[in-house]
Amino acid sequence: MPTLLLFDIDGTLIMTGGAGFRAIQKAVDLTMGVERGLDGIPVAGRTDSIILRDAVRALDGSDITIDLRDRIRDTYMGTLRDEIDKVQGGPGVLPGALALLDLLAGDPAFHVALLTGNFSQTAAIKLGYFDLWRHFDWGAFGEDAVDRNDLLPVALDRYRARTGHDIAPADVVVIGDTPNDVEVAKVGRTRSVGVSTGHFDRASLEEAGADVVFDDFSDVAAVLRVLQGRVPGT
Repeated sequence: MPTLLLFDIDGTLIMTGGAGFRAIQKAVDLTMGVERGLDGIPVAGRTDSIILRDAVRALDGSDITIDLRDRIRDTYMGTLRDEIDKVQGGPGVLPGALALLDLLAGDPAFHVALLTGNFSQTAAIKLGYFDLWRHFDWGAFGEDAVDRNDLLPVALDRYRARTGHDIAPADVVVIGDTPNDVEVAKVGRTRSVGVSTGHFDRASLEEAGADVVFDDFSDVAAVLRVLQGRVPGT
């Protein structure tokens, strides 16, 4: 049975120098007619849907509608392109990420997909800027669920639809840079691989319960051994 690898994006594969946050905040401000509409709203490791839900609630106490969410998302798509261009991609692709994805692309032992809080459209913009979108045919995205933990069942359903087979939790690895990514794996009883290239250090990811934590993906061979289910160092 192939192993299903579910990658996060921001802080795991790429960093855009805060372009994503600035873009979504600008989209909220423009759509809602406010300033600094995301002040006080946590964003790291959360879905775009829950970020916008909490922002709207904080602004006027109402529940966000699908129409309003989509209008903010559409504005976000335009502001995101501008913000990434302003910083020329920011830090860009994180160490080892491209080499790892290139290696996995030719390995029939793995299926590679996304599990990300990003809307699918903004995920495509971010990864497309760095020519990484080509590595991902599918995934579970920010519009698919409000709570990040609910994205894993979406991913498993899509895996089943694509392959015609179920997959055991032991054959799934959630890969990300936040304790929320680790929580997805714990709730879903899958394996988790943390990487401390985002806003959380090794200790935070280990405390959250990540099975393995890497400082980055530079040692591609070591990362591959872990994804194959081998104990680090063997």
